[in-house]
Amino acid sequence: MRISIRMKNSIKKQFPILNQKINGKPITYLDSAATTQKPQCVIDCIDEYYTQYNSNIHRSSHILSSRATEKWEEAHNIVANFLNAKSHEEVIFTRNCTEGINLFVNTYAKENLGKEDIVVLSEMEHHSNIVPWLMLQKEIGFNIKYIPVTDNYQLDLKWLKSLIDRERNKIKIVSVIHISNVLGTINDVKEITKLAHGVGATVLIDAAQSVARLPIDVQDLDCDALVFSGHKIYGPTGSGCIYIKKEILKKLPPYMGGGEMIREVSKESFTLNNLPWRFEAGTPDIAGGIALARAITWFSETVKNMGGFDVLINHEKELVERFISQFEGIEWFKLFGSTERVGAITFNLEGFSFAGCKESTEDSNIQGKDILEFISSQGICIRDGFHCAQPLHDKFKIGPTMRVSLGIYTEQVDIDRVVQIIKQGVLRTI
Repeated sequence: MRISIRMKNSIKKQFPILNQKINGKPITYLDSAATTQKPQCVIDCIDEYYTQYNSNIHRSSHILSSRATEKWEEAHNIVANFLNAKSHEEVIFTRNCTEGINLFVNTYAKENLGKEDIVVLSEMEHHSNIVPWLMLQKEIGFNIKYIPVTDNYQLDLKWLKSLIDRERNKIKIVSVIHISNVLGTINDVKEITKLAHGVGATVLIDAAQSVARLPIDVQDLDCDALVFSGHKIYGPTGSGCIYIKKEILKKLPPYMGGGEMIREVSKESFTLNNLPWRFEAGTPDIAGGIALARAITWFSETVKNMGGFDVLINHEKELVERFISQFEGIEWFKLFGSTERVGAITFNLEGFSFAGCKESTEDSNIQGKDILEFISSQGICIRDGFHCAQPLHDKFKIGPTMRVSLGIYTEQVDIDRVVQIIKQGVLRTI
């Protein structure tokens, strides 16, 4: 089923930033895997908070504080319903996926891991789901095993089953990405969770890329924890969430100490607040959390009006196919990953090299820099680098890549335009 042109156009018009121009050319935004743009209703929601009821939450009894508190608690309920959590008590607001993973690592993992234990990650993980584990490993000394990525760019679940058969109860935690931000691979996290639970392991899912593409039902997945960032689902930066099952959450030590996470304090001790507030120490980004809920409401309504998630995912697959097919037979275009993918298309251009995630240009030639500057000058927004997944690039002995990534506002005309500009960029430097 195709999304009508009328529907897609009406979606794009809701994003003010997409209506401006760069160097007199319309913006073609294809960097949504890094961050999505924000619809006007989300921007208005932030403005409304600061102009109509800016106040701290759970503290004062005046009207402004009461309204802010009501909206904050309502936002937790909206996110809980979106994830199909059993209760808002299982939903902790964070700044992003990274903070959510760090919270889990430094509470649950720190309390439950020993030297002989095993944490299972995968070779396609984002750095945010590798570095916190490496940091804790230095402190505790547990083992980290990585599910290999096969030659057809899938996670090797036969390898995982073999590891589970060999190591059994040594495997304590499995933490994997739902959709790769590089390969666009959708991982079978439900099956991974089932395998992990078979030996009593706890499962954390990184849903940064899947939250705006697939229906997320934490009860159906049966995962123990799940994280996502608000800015990946058309919400503000500095907002996000970690879901943790209540039976796990209520046993965890606090992540940070301070206001909000306590009920009473004396010189000698303190008592913890109720869930989830005991994990939200200090004054949070109130506007951001409320706007996150508004973004999720907008997204859910928009997907419903489009015809559901199947329509959205099929549309993305059509756009991916449209992009790749226009480079068919062109030798200098090198796709990284399978043609079966969603969300992100990564590739290299033979004869060009690019910088990594940071500003270093030691590994990039002048032609790589020139073509990127040309593409950007045409109003095209794409990304180059390791995409915070350097171990995955190293696995396939591939340097930094270029990436085109899609959002709910991406249209066929955007794909056609970026293809044309990439081809022009290559031809003008040959």
